Amino acid sequence: MANKNNCDSRRAFLRKAGGLLLASGIGIPQVLRAQSTFSNPVGYAAISWPGDQFDDAIVDISALGFRGVQMLGSTLKSYGSRVETLKARLDILKLKPAALSCSGVSPNPARASNDSAQFKRYVAFMKHLGGKNLQITDGGRPGRNYSAREIRALGAHMNELGKLARSSGLVMGYHPHFGTLGETRKGLGKVLGATSPKDVKLIADVARLTLGGCDPAEVIRSYHDRLLFVHFKDVRKDVLAQARRNRNLVRKSHDLFCVIGQGGVDFPPILKALRDTHFSGWVIVELGAYKVPPGGPAVSARMNLEAMRRMGFKV
Repeated sequence: MANKNNCDSRRAFLRKAGGLLLASGIGIPQVLRAQSTFSNPVGYAAISWPGDQFDDAIVDISALGFRGVQMLGSTLKSYGSRVETLKARLDILKLKPAALSCSGVSPNPARASNDSAQFKRYVAFMKHLGGKNLQITDGGRPGRNYSAREIRALGAHMNELGKLARSSGLVMGYHPHFGTLGETRKGLGKVLGATSPKDVKLIADVARLTLGGCDPAEVIRSYHDRLLFVHFKDVRKDVLAQARRNRNLVRKSHDLFCVIGQGGVDFPPILKALRDTHFSGWVIVELGAYKVPPGGPAVSARMNLEAMRRMGFKV
């Protein structure tokens, strides 16, 4: 009964918050309305909430009508011995375990065995939950000039992890991340060029790609056959302007991103690329490293919900 009351009270809060936002017009993202609708399942990432508020996060995400949640790897630590409890909770909330963020993969071959052992735990956890998608990043650095041999070794290790996922009926996707080897288009190409399309898919984060100087629509078109799912969020315009001058100026910032439609991501070409390539997978709103508004992460989630609807997604 306590859980139900908590859900009901948070739903009431979100309805009230949404009504106030719509009535005032304050903070509502100005994203162009799509020409047609998208049938993709739309999820939300728990990273928007502090780590100790995961239970609140999934209630809010469910109350807003999102179909799934992307969980941080730390969820394994919290629920590793209580997987059935989390599975039942997600079922009650009608949320799919859309994805699980796993550890970064080190380009150092000496770390391979540690990476593999931890990844096996992620695989077992996600399989038990009934989820399918696993996310990895690379542990490289954008300023370092890795040799062809090092890139091949990194690719081989990623392939090994991808095979582990496939052997359990799961799929692993590579997430090019700001501050890693895959930050730039050149780095992204090196990693994907060294990996097997069968074992290593792509997760396209439109804001991080933009921040790294990439064209997200081009990346989606070029790798559409490897695209596992997509992350939607926006990048602050002032941060993007700084990064275009020198990305090192923003590397240590914890306030890089913002609500969809309030930043510098060019969404119309991205939407067209998704439509033209007939992408049917998850689109997950993943807003981290941002300034939490008064009212908390649920308010940002509500604003992102409105933006997604304007773009034609059915949430």
